[in-house]
Amino acid sequence: MNRAAVRREHDELVASLRAASGVAVPERRRIAKAWARAHEALPPEDVLEMVDSLFASQSYEEKTFGALLVDYHGPARLATGTDRIDVWLSRLAGWAEVDSLCQNVFQADQLLADWRAWKTLIARLSRDPNVNKRRASLVLLTGPVHYSDDARLSELAFATVDTLSAERDPLITKAVSWLLRSLIENHRTAVVHNLDEHESELPRIAVRETRVKLETGTKSGRRRQSPSS
Repeated sequence: MNRAAVRREHDELVASLRAASGVAVPERRRIAKAWARAHEALPPEDVLEMVDSLFASQSYEEKTFGALLVDYHGPARLATGTDRIDVWLSRLAGWAEVDSLCQNVFQADQLLADWRAWKTLIARLSRDPNVNKRRASLVLLTGPVHYSDDARLSELAFATVDTLSAERDPLITKAVSWLLRSLIENHRTAVVHNLDEHESELPRIAVRETRVKLETGTKSGRRRQSPSS
């Protein structure tokens, strides 16, 4: 797709977003799904050039819409390299923008298929001066460790938590809590051990919320009810 075509597609998408201004998130997701279906035969690199354009924009709506397109266009998602993700993250700020790209978009099988590159990316992000990238290093792993019991993912998750455990920026402390709670699904014993071993070093919110989830099965402390109750 040449630059003029990318610009034209970008402008059409922005027009659709503006027309849907003020509507609920599900409507924005519908627009993204419809675009992905209509362009499912488009070469992945062409889709990624469109996403590059959206992430290079100034508005929150365009940036988060770019993340939706990556999520819904499977071939483009699988073709997304770690270097490109690093560039995109340089243009995102705040938990909503970062999480739109990092939460459950890139799944365990994609990370494991190119493990060296993903491990290198996440380790680098966890030490980046940009707090948004440091948050991304945690959020990128929340979905994979919840849905996969692969030891490579959990080991990297605990290492990333350890790297960032001393930080007290809410962008980090809340993501540490989120990642530890996500690990419970497949690595409960290891989470308990980690809390016991490092409680004094971890953010208090992470310790509190993780222990509550270990005890009740929920972040809030309200125990899950059985279907018959």
